[in-house]
Amino acid sequence: MMTGTSLDGLDLAYCRFTGKGAATAVELLAFDVHPIPNALKLRIQSCLVGGTAQEICRLHYDLGRFYAEEAKRFFSTHRLDLEQLDLVGNHGQTIWHEPGHSTLQLGQAAFLAQALGVPVVQDFRAADVAAGGQGAPLVPYLDRHLFAQTGQNRVLLNLGGMANCTFLGAQGQVVAMDTGPCNAILNELTEVITQGSQQYDHDGEIAFSGKLDTNLVNRLLLHPYFSRRAPKSTGREEFGKAFVENLLATEAGRPLPDLMRSLVRLAAVSIAQGVHQLCGKPDQVWAAGGGLHNPVLMQDLNELLGVHFSALEAPFPPDAKEAVAFALLAHERLNGIPTNLPQATGAGRAVCLGEITLP
Repeated sequence: MMTGTSLDGLDLAYCRFTGKGAATAVELLAFDVHPIPNALKLRIQSCLVGGTAQEICRLHYDLGRFYAEEAKRFFSTHRLDLEQLDLVGNHGQTIWHEPGHSTLQLGQAAFLAQALGVPVVQDFRAADVAAGGQGAPLVPYLDRHLFAQTGQNRVLLNLGGMANCTFLGAQGQVVAMDTGPCNAILNELTEVITQGSQQYDHDGEIAFSGKLDTNLVNRLLLHPYFSRRAPKSTGREEFGKAFVENLLATEAGRPLPDLMRSLVRLAAVSIAQGVHQLCGKPDQVWAAGGGLHNPVLMQDLNELLGVHFSALEAPFPPDAKEAVAFALLAHERLNGIPTNLPQATGAGRAVCLGEITLP
């Protein structure tokens, strides 16, 4: 189960695993995306910008209740046998991510454990932070496991609230980082433009109607995050509501579709720069995540990357990748397999990720 920084829904992936470690085989049996109720989403957004201890505590428990109800609904909708379920891996909702210090994901796991009657693995990032890492990105473990190929330089992109990329080198190298903002800032601006009637820019229609301002993009690229070297990670603390509000204030009077078009370009340029920083020019780039559904972003990435670029070719839909990744991390946690990649997170050593809650 996965809810990301884009706040566009809860991803649920029902998987079968056999083996462990490098011998693990992955099969996706069912996948769905459930919307986050607007009232709950507003509470998450409120806590992202400074919730009280009471608000954060109540949200933690109510998200746990939400995850439990949606998991049961998923099993009912897909007519799955709950008796066949062994384990749940749930990422939880990030409300704070401060690289080098702390990261917090909400959603009380006890509700899932009690509702489904199986162990739940959650709080995946803390062990990596304790080992000196940033707690992110964690999906590179799945990238390496499924998509590394000897003799080929391959890049895996995840176009979520933030964008991140994993470089899988021809000689077995694995390097990863968050490149910067993606859907989070685009969704924030969409809600402003549509006065809350849309949560994201459907088919990139707003961006298509705007005019690109490359000077504005270049000014935004002066943000210090973009010049930092990997390993690095980021979140809504740097690229969220406050970032968009500051842009609206400094660019007052500019047509809002022009701002949207320029923010799409900012995401694309920062992604391309991140790819080139990690590996120069790869042989192939595969992408997953919600950004795949924004044709303006796809157009810009095709232009800027300069290599074969396409949606992820995998034994499951690209939208399912992150949920499958956390199912895999949960499976490996019970097998005692370390799943952080220190070269991706900056940790001092490889560690097992996730806390286990029993029913």
